[in-house]
Amino acid sequence: MVRYTFLLATEKTPDPNYVSHHLDLPPALENDPDRLFDRAFCEDLRSILQQKTDCAINDVQLDRIVKAWLEDIKEGYRNTRLVLELPPLEFENVHQLQDEGDRTVPPLIPPDLSDIAPQGGALPPLTFN
Repeated sequence: MVRYTFLLATEKTPDPNYVSHHLDLPPALENDPDRLFDRAFCEDLRSILQQKTDCAINDVQLDRIVKAWLEDIKEGYRNTRLVLELPPLEFENVHQLQDEGDRTVPPLIPPDLSDIAPQGGALPPLTFN
C-alpha cells in the first residue's frame, strides 16, 4: 500500500498551518484512483477536512480539492498541497437565516426648531424696490 497525503491550508492565516489527511491506496486503486473518489468518499473527505480546519468547504472548493488530489495521484505525487480561501464553519449557513427583523415603525419625535436661526448673515437681506 502506498500512502498519499493531502495538505490543506487557508489563505487568511499569515503562516499557513497545513491540515493533513492520509490515504493508503492498494496497487489496484493506485492505478485507477477515480474508482475511490465517488460521491460518498468526497462527502466523507469534506466532513473530515471541515472538522480539522473548522472552515466551511462548499461544493466548488471540494471539487477543486478532489481534482487536485486525483491529478497528483495519477501523476505519482505522494503529497498534494493546496491553499484555499475558506470561510469559518459558523458562517456556512448564514445565507439561510430566517430572521424577519423588527418591521415596526419607531415613534416619531417632532424636531425642535427653536434654536435654529441664521447666524452672521447666513441669509441675504431682502430689499424690494
